[in-house]
Amino acid sequence: MSSWKTVPRVEGIDGKEFFGEFVDKRRPVVIRGLTSEWRALDWGLEYFRRFGDEKNLAVKLGNVAEGRRERVSLAGYSGALEQYEAALRGGEPADMPGYLHDVPLFRIFPSLIADVQPFPLQLFPEWYRENWQEYVQYFMGPTRSVTPLHFDTLLTNNLFFHLAGRKRFILVPADQRRLCYTHRWRWAKFDPADPDFEAFPLAKEATAVSVVLEPGEILYLPPGTLHHVTNLTLTMSFNIDWHTPASARLGVASVLQGAPMKNAYYNLLSYVGLGLGVPDRYIFPFYRSYLTYVS
Repeated sequence: MSSWKTVPRVEGIDGKEFFGEFVDKRRPVVIRGLTSEWRALDWGLEYFRRFGDEKNLAVKLGNVAEGRRERVSLAGYSGALEQYEAALRGGEPADMPGYLHDVPLFRIFPSLIADVQPFPLQLFPEWYRENWQEYVQYFMGPTRSVTPLHFDTLLTNNLFFHLAGRKRFILVPADQRRLCYTHRWRWAKFDPADPDFEAFPLAKEATAVSVVLEPGEILYLPPGTLHHVTNLTLTMSFNIDWHTPASARLGVASVLQGAPMKNAYYNLLSYVGLGLGVPDRYIFPFYRSYLTYVS
């Protein structure tokens, strides 16, 4: 089985080194220095209030894995976060607001694309580069919010761009999935942040590693990496799930391991694009529904 003692941090990286040393070898890495010019690093709750009540977004309530949602405006949600964080700072009791989770932010608010320039396109296969913004899913959530241990459902590569606050990831290599008592395909019963080895004895063999992201850092997660995520403060981030031809083929075959049949459809679409050279503009209209399905 794979084992990671630490997650290395590198200062800047070109595409050849990134793919050769990390993607091809399925090693996680934190990349620094590629987002230092982004205005998005200055985003805050006041910034998002300017959008008012023009659009309602789906906020997840309670356990993220259960997927219960309600729709709120970005301005209203920003206000609820501000009240909650103020109560925490004052030591007062407060009900945790929901978690804005897996939102296609740049499709809803395309003006924000200008705040993440220059974008490090060298970290993606060429097929994704023209319309990378279409694949973005945004996260904004309160201190103490948790996403339980899971892996990304299509077994994609994952680049996670961290913008504000501090967020802790606990990572477990993909080939240790059975040690984590997975169920419903991608969710794990084992909690590496509060391990119960009596209930889950196989998990003693798992080699979890922890990494805390700071603003401006990018975390790369290889396909199938299990990750448990905790907001140590109020945080803002976004990620892009993406395939190589090899990972798309493995994603299609994952239905033989218990993946939902929908996964084969989306992974096949990716392979038709990446492996057979069909341009993204023909594929994405069919793939777009994945960005709702995954959330």
